[in-house]
Amino acid sequence: MKRKLFLLVSILTLIAVFAVGCGGNKDQATGGNENSGGGEKTLIVRLIGDPMSFNPDTLADDNAYPIVQNLFNRLVKLDASKQVIPDLATDWEVSEDGLAITFHLRDDVHWHDGEKVTSKDVKYTFDYIKGNPTYYMSTRLQLVDSIETPDDYTVVFNMVQPDVSFIADLGWYATFILPEHIYNNGQPWEDNPAAKQPIGSGPFKFVEHKQGESVTLVANDDYHEGRPKLDKLIFSIIPDESTAVQALVNGEIDVLEAVPAANVDELMANPNIRMEINEYPSPMRIIFNMDNETLKDVNLRRAIATAINREEISEKIFNGIQKPEYNYYPSLIEWATNSEDTAPKFNIEEARRILEEAGYVQDADGFYVRGLTIDVFEGYGYPDTAKLIAATLAQAGIELTVQVHEYNAWDQKVAVQRDFMLEMQGGFMGPDPHALYKRLGTGQAGNLGNYSNAEFDELCLKAITIGDMKERAKLYKQAQAILAEEIPYIPLVAYAAYDANNAKFINLPIDGTGKWGWAEYTFTDIAE
Repeated sequence: MKRKLFLLVSILTLIAVFAVGCGGNKDQATGGNENSGGGEKTLIVRLIGDPMSFNPDTLADDNAYPIVQNLFNRLVKLDASKQVIPDLATDWEVSEDGLAITFHLRDDVHWHDGEKVTSKDVKYTFDYIKGNPTYYMSTRLQLVDSIETPDDYTVVFNMVQPDVSFIADLGWYATFILPEHIYNNGQPWEDNPAAKQPIGSGPFKFVEHKQGESVTLVANDDYHEGRPKLDKLIFSIIPDESTAVQALVNGEIDVLEAVPAANVDELMANPNIRMEINEYPSPMRIIFNMDNETLKDVNLRRAIATAINREEISEKIFNGIQKPEYNYYPSLIEWATNSEDTAPKFNIEEARRILEEAGYVQDADGFYVRGLTIDVFEGYGYPDTAKLIAATLAQAGIELTVQVHEYNAWDQKVAVQRDFMLEMQGGFMGPDPHALYKRLGTGQAGNLGNYSNAEFDELCLKAITIGDMKERAKLYKQAQAILAEEIPYIPLVAYAAYDANNAKFINLPIDGTGKWGWAEYTFTDIAE
């Protein structure tokens, strides 16, 4: 007997994190004038930087994600609570042995050029990703032995081994279905004109990208779930935090995620702005390059971890909104986190003792270690956090130089070239705790520091074959104990921030638990 998975298994129900949204004053903006008096309905969303590509499946691109979420569809998608809900697939089922996952597709979906979306597009998309090892989901797709299409609206993934987290992965990054008739022309995906002029099946159509300025989409009149309520969706590129906040206050944008802590009180007092706290299992963390000869010494890594004052970071950079995080899997996910085997507490003298016992000797300037660098990207408090860390490390006799980059430059240096000593990142540690393996498992695409531990790998890979939550939790907690011993990365603060949305808009992504996708604006409208 097969079991239906119309909604995600109870594992994800328990790890769901409810996201929230807020609002801004639109009276002074051009969009505000259009939105008044029954005219064109326009929503303007702040974007921190330009997307790297409009092909949504080659990279895990945070700047592209909210755009491609509205241009394309996936088999399944994650809602505001990070639970899996249907997208192109109406329902799905898993065989008793876990080796076949069958998706049943909608039969009323069309590409923006009018062609039908069929199972052949699904097979083509995932076969191509699997065959390109540099693509974000390629490593995970090695779990798929083959993909069958019994008819135009049925897709069967034949698995190499059971994996209870795979369905959730299909609702995450770089899993959007692409049109075979557009992409299968002999060109690499990166060279295809559609990488700049995308043709999707989603609720909005692409209009233009003005580099460093904006991306504009318009409503897809023929969308299979009904025409969007908005006529136009604009992503306004504003890298600077202060500028973005002022744009919200001035009514030049309607949506601002991750409001800087220093501006929360000001925006909370604005009656035209809806403010809600937004928590995700996405802790800020430092990753060590485990291929670096200096950083291969666990004593140095432990000393660095001991010389970091999370409480100071939380209070000075985030006004206490982002709490100190010591656990090696987010403490927000209570059933899977290990609160006993954690990162060390702040203690400068202990950090110095660790170095001295390991044989490090101070130079004339009082440093045991010199020449370390940390690469961070602009925004979200990252540069200031890195500077605070550098200051406390200096007290422990560890010299750390902060290198700040625009996000795309950081991504190229750190994620693509792996050219770093220490780097600071965030990133979602879900939608299933198997994310721990995807971030730190041997050879995994998300393992930027190239950490490798066979016992850690074995524990994580065993956990995905088990349906019982308590048994899975035991394995993940053992895996975290290994991380606490070896310290391939350092958790800093848990992610939490206020999001701000123009209060006149309804049915925003945050309001769509169980109904529409995260970052999806299909049903967003202006309140009557």
